[in-house]
Amino acid sequence: MIEMRAFLWCNGELPSQEIIDNLGEISPLFGVDGGGNKANSLGFDVKEILGDLDSIHDNDSQTKTTLLENQNFSDLTKTINELVKRGFSEFDILGVDGGDTGHMLGVWGSLAELPEDLVIRLYHQNSTTHRITSKSGSFKFEIGENRVFSVFALSKCQNLCIKGAEWEIFNEELELSTKGLHNRGLGNPITISGDGILALIIEN
Repeated sequence: MIEMRAFLWCNGELPSQEIIDNLGEISPLFGVDGGGNKANSLGFDVKEILGDLDSIHDNDSQTKTTLLENQNFSDLTKTINELVKRGFSEFDILGVDGGDTGHMLGVWGSLAELPEDLVIRLYHQNSTTHRITSKSGSFKFEIGENRVFSVFALSKCQNLCIKGAEWEIFNEELELSTKGLHNRGLGNPITISGDGILALIIEN
């Protein structure tokens, strides 16, 4: 089965040109409420703008809009859930930094509440976040010596393992805390696994 991948542009700070260049072709691209207008303003082809649309003051581009009214969830969560219904299962998300504190924390809330079988990446100005879940299995990556990464539990995790890093963890329990803050690579492959929802933040 072919995994369908979508790019989402949120209504936060504009990503750097370096981030945009590293992503290659950003398509298909969907706007999350006001993020759609921001992407349009930079010349990107936004396929559709979704959300409660309260940040859409004008839509000169005539981009298709879809109103998602459920106020029990954020626009990001609602947009991803809508796209999952259309067959998408992998999401690269831009524009997640900045804005008010509630919206910033809401991004992490989305990672915690969305279905665990989805692949989700967040692109920040100085780092990239990968969501790891029990359904995604062990996550393996390689970074240079002394490059910093952090692991945070977004749900209660049993049997957390971090292998190949400066500070290793074997079969430990982890909840949201600072325990996984600022680990370091050794230039070797690193493997992370657990049975909850984790956020792996790799600094650029």
